[in-house]
Amino acid sequence: MDSRPRGPASRQSGFSLVETITVLTVSLVILAAGVPAMRLISTSNRMSASVSTMASHLHLARSEAIKRGLRAVLCPSRDGRTCLSGSEWREGYILFADANANRKRDDGEELLRVHRPKSRAIRILTTNGRKWIRYQPTGEAPGSNVTITFCDPGKKIAPKAIIISNTGRPRFSTTKPNGDPLEC
Repeated sequence: MDSRPRGPASRQSGFSLVETITVLTVSLVILAAGVPAMRLISTSNRMSASVSTMASHLHLARSEAIKRGLRAVLCPSRDGRTCLSGSEWREGYILFADANANRKRDDGEELLRVHRPKSRAIRILTTNGRKWIRYQPTGEAPGSNVTITFCDPGKKIAPKAIIISNTGRPRFSTTKPNGDPLEC
């Protein structure tokens, strides 16, 4: 006599090996397609945040120069106290009131803002030869236009730029002032 139960109560519940492998395969395909897209979204968000942060600091620099009646300088800085001598801004930057107009932060000159980026994944470069951005008490940014270019080192996101005119007003762009493509 067979002692095994018969009927609906005797069925095993669970997944077969074929069903499990099918579900895992579909999951891996979806994951493989989704991870690069998430990286792209993450890089795009970092780029937008970098551009927005720089724009807010430019507006602050201009308004502080006008409000204080002094020159205000925004420059790249690694230590949060002194300006770097290059045109790479990804390490961070400072804003200070330049009372003696020498474009260097000296003892006694007020440090108005220090920006230390959470991520250095986006390169920030200024036009060659432009180591700082200086605002006059009138709000003007003397000299030629300056272009601040934001670049994704992985080159998956198109570069973006902020162009500052002599009047001191920044504008956003995806090209150089002459219409040529941005270079990173």
